[in-house]
Amino acid sequence: MIDAGLSERKLSARMTRIDRNFSGMDAVFVTHEHSDHIRGVGPLLRRHEIPFFTTEGTWRRANHIIGKVSSCNTIRENEPVHFGELSVEPYSIPHDAEEPVSFVIRYQGKSLGIATDLGRVTPEVIKKLKNLDALLIEANHDISMLEAGPYPWITKKRIKSDVGHLSNEDCGELLASVNHSNLKLVVLMHMSETNNHPELAKITAQQALGESLPAIILAKQNHPTELLSI
Repeated sequence: MIDAGLSERKLSARMTRIDRNFSGMDAVFVTHEHSDHIRGVGPLLRRHEIPFFTTEGTWRRANHIIGKVSSCNTIRENEPVHFGELSVEPYSIPHDAEEPVSFVIRYQGKSLGIATDLGRVTPEVIKKLKNLDALLIEANHDISMLEAGPYPWITKKRIKSDVGHLSNEDCGELLASVNHSNLKLVVLMHMSETNNHPELAKITAQQALGESLPAIILAKQNHPTELLSI
């Protein structure tokens, strides 16, 4: 599991809806210390005793919120963690957190890249997300909707900053940079319900991907996405 921002009860309910549970889960990885990513981590780990992995910086900032856990396994960028044939490789991202990372996951020749909660597209991000089978990419906001929306100015400034969140246009730039003929699936993630519209995000992604369109899925906040096959 990557991050756990919901309560243990809500996470369990959503797992049930996709016919899964926490029994036998290998690990919980945390990308950074913001509450919408760690709120449910402590109760989840204490109830199910699942191994926990995050960066030293994230643990330093998050441990007082997560609370007592049996152990914290420190991860570092570009050093994969292996579970049999499955590997989880952290890579550094620009976000307003202590030591944020995202992940590339590989298993039996298949690969999936995650890029959410980052303020800009960097050469490192592009390098990590090239030639993968599936991408989970942030399409957080439409710039015009954000600027005209109800958020306070300081919040708008943070979201638009180089350590904030990717706009639809940023998402399109990233997709255009890493698109290739064997890309099978793109999931648009972390979409604001206030400052974005799903169709705007999807159209921008489609334009960036051009004629060789992979399947595009829009992840929603309030219910789990169906299980996806690569």
